[in-house]
Amino acid sequence: MGLLSSRTFRQIATGALTGIEEKRNDMRDRIDTYREKAVNKKNEIQKKYNEYFEEEKENINTFNQLSTLVGDDYVGKLNSFAQASPARLSMLLNQNADVVRSELDKYQDSDADFVQQRTEKLKLNEQELNQNLQDQVGLFKGTSTLFTRDIEERGIKDIQAEAGTLTSETLPSTAPAGPGIDVKTRLTNPEKSTVINNFDKLYKTVNMGDNSFDYQRSEEDPDKYANPTVQSVFDKAAIMEANAAEEGITLDTQTALAEVIYQMDNPNYKGDNLKFITQVGPKNPSLNTAEFDSAESYGNVEEMKEIAERNKTLNIFIAEDMLIRIKELEEAKASGEETTTTTTDLANAPDRPSLFGLPLGSEARDEALEQQKNWDSQYGSNYFSTPPYEKFTDAQKKAKADDRDESYMRNYPAQIEKNYGN
Repeated sequence: MGLLSSRTFRQIATGALTGIEEKRNDMRDRIDTYREKAVNKKNEIQKKYNEYFEEEKENINTFNQLSTLVGDDYVGKLNSFAQASPARLSMLLNQNADVVRSELDKYQDSDADFVQQRTEKLKLNEQELNQNLQDQVGLFKGTSTLFTRDIEERGIKDIQAEAGTLTSETLPSTAPAGPGIDVKTRLTNPEKSTVINNFDKLYKTVNMGDNSFDYQRSEEDPDKYANPTVQSVFDKAAIMEANAAEEGITLDTQTALAEVIYQMDNPNYKGDNLKFITQVGPKNPSLNTAEFDSAESYGNVEEMKEIAERNKTLNIFIAEDMLIRIKELEEAKASGEETTTTTTDLANAPDRPSLFGLPLGSEARDEALEQQKNWDSQYGSNYFSTPPYEKFTDAQKKAKADDRDESYMRNYPAQIEKNYGN
């Protein structure tokens, strides 16, 4: 075969170049088509995301409205109620607070955070939609030839820039629930009278013979009431009064009784004075205050902490006072203050018997307590308990007049001088 003529070669070359240019133009046209598809897909996906966002925003706003309505004590139950279907929340919106609380009382508290769950749900939807968009953008990739690859690379960048990613928004956060709507914090005087009168009509059944009635007393113990409900009300009222007094607050018996009775009939009542109801009163022997004072007088911090820890469930007010005294003693020890005063040289004295770890009511504990008393009588301080008090400083006399207890008088002379001195 002979060689191609120069004219024929030019014709072939021109035809090839024309074919390449056509392919490049075709690729440019396809870029426009893919760009349009990508932008349309972005708009479609953005619309779907906006719908998801508005739905979750409404769910969270409804949840926050309801939590404000019922109060923070019901947030756990509200979380539980909303788990099955957030759409159920709207069913409660037009109800009053008591109706909503009654419905939520059917549910157990849940630690699940509804608002956080809905936020995470929206984030997953956003990630899925963004992936769908990137898949659409990537459809153009890999469709080029050797002669059109540069156009493809530029085109992908153009399509990515124009389609971009979804525009996301931030959902509302959890709103503080507060005490709730229509939650009473105290009773008016007329309300107190009504509450007590209604209680008396129900439980004062013993005719006193003078057109008056009284509560039935127990046959086994005349100091107790026969009806356990009546006894419980008076016990709680007495504890409330005593604890309030310990905190420097005067609370009359009528107020205490009314508060207890009202809460009994209205479990949602959150009266300010109800915080003074504890398992036992401040003078109850189970609090072991005498043992605590004894341990304090000898600087036995471990035993003091054991007693204070037990008292947290019995009477938080007494426990907190004990913890303050423990802290004061630890600070005094750390500063090198003398924390005990004795009348006998303790250089050769045995260790004071400890109650640490001995169960309440056990023979071992009773025996150890008796050993402590014997040790105290021989080695312990009688500074405070031996009148007259001529040796008291003016500051100590002021502290005694202020009814400071024996352990405080004995253990903190420096603090007394600071607090009661000139």
